[in-house]
Amino acid sequence: MVQSENRTLSGNGLAPHRPVHENPATVSMAINRGRYRMVPKILLDIDNAITMPAQDTDDALALALALVSPEIELVGITTCAGNCRTAQSTRNTLHLLEAADASRIPVIQGRSAPFIRDREPHFRYLASKTDGSGRRYWENLPEPPDTRSAADAVPAAEFITQTARRHPGEVILVALGNLTNLALSLLAAPETASLLKGVVHMGGSFEPLDGPPFVWQTPDIPDDVWRNTLRFNTVFDPEASAVVFRSGISVTLVPANVTALVFQRPIHLERLQAGGTRWHRYLATYARPWVEWSIHERRLPGAHMHDPLTVAAVIDPAFFQFTSMDLSVPALLTGKGPWLTVDSGGLPVNVASEVDAPRFEAWLADRLHTPVLERYLTPAASAE
Repeated sequence: MVQSENRTLSGNGLAPHRPVHENPATVSMAINRGRYRMVPKILLDIDNAITMPAQDTDDALALALALVSPEIELVGITTCAGNCRTAQSTRNTLHLLEAADASRIPVIQGRSAPFIRDREPHFRYLASKTDGSGRRYWENLPEPPDTRSAADAVPAAEFITQTARRHPGEVILVALGNLTNLALSLLAAPETASLLKGVVHMGGSFEPLDGPPFVWQTPDIPDDVWRNTLRFNTVFDPEASAVVFRSGISVTLVPANVTALVFQRPIHLERLQAGGTRWHRYLATYARPWVEWSIHERRLPGAHMHDPLTVAAVIDPAFFQFTSMDLSVPALLTGKGPWLTVDSGGLPVNVASEVDAPRFEAWLADRLHTPVLERYLTPAASAE
């Protein structure tokens, strides 16, 4: 069972922490500790389902967090499938940026399906949630307006490589969905691995050395959906994930073991609503049903904030403890046995293994209360 009230991950059965090698992503994170002065540039890859009944809002709030955080510079967004279809993620992202008066940020629609896996059963499962009893929490919401914006025409994989070439060694790709767009970029231009500063990915779950394996348990997600498609992004397209992990690119994982411990709670919604602007009202309006649904249908204290926590790993790594773990690509591809463990001889990855959940939740509520940074505003909005 997810320990919804145990908000600091401890006693997880890990062996004493091996030294965490400072990969490029974690080096860039150290900006807030005063060691570096350069503001990290980030690319967000998201499956944004805000405004959609019975679907997560955490991708949208992760994007909102990026828009209000001076410690990072958002240089573009690519969209992917997962919480919704890719085209829906694109539309929702364009809506959100218009609500924020931040339409100057490029949005690029990514691939609509995994390399080889059939995920139509997953989307039928999502549709069943949308059409089910949970829809009542969204019944009185205003329809989001038709967006005036359009996604850029360049393929997402090409955009990732172009951005990395434009800013060599400066860009962290923050992957909040599957890794398909990045894998396509690496296959077309392998030098992308050395041009990017690193990847921070909300994905997977690690297995403790002692005790039962980590299993996601909420009433709305059957065990087979968790094991075969969700597994929090990484397993949605395991062939693409294998390309990324084998490329040599520096990867930091923020897994479900820690993201399952952080929530947006009703008191945080009130703080967001109190921001008073059209932007804050938009976020609060569309976040509220997911919080209420999570409380009443999932019996949790609020809505999980998986993706804002992942963005926070770039902004302030002091929320976490990191552990060097081993990733088994064969286990990832076959689904046989755990693929993220300690001392198993696989590929080394950095993993957020503990989180200060109470501090993060309070910080996120305060940060989302602030306005969108002027550097992202469209000229007309900036002049007002």
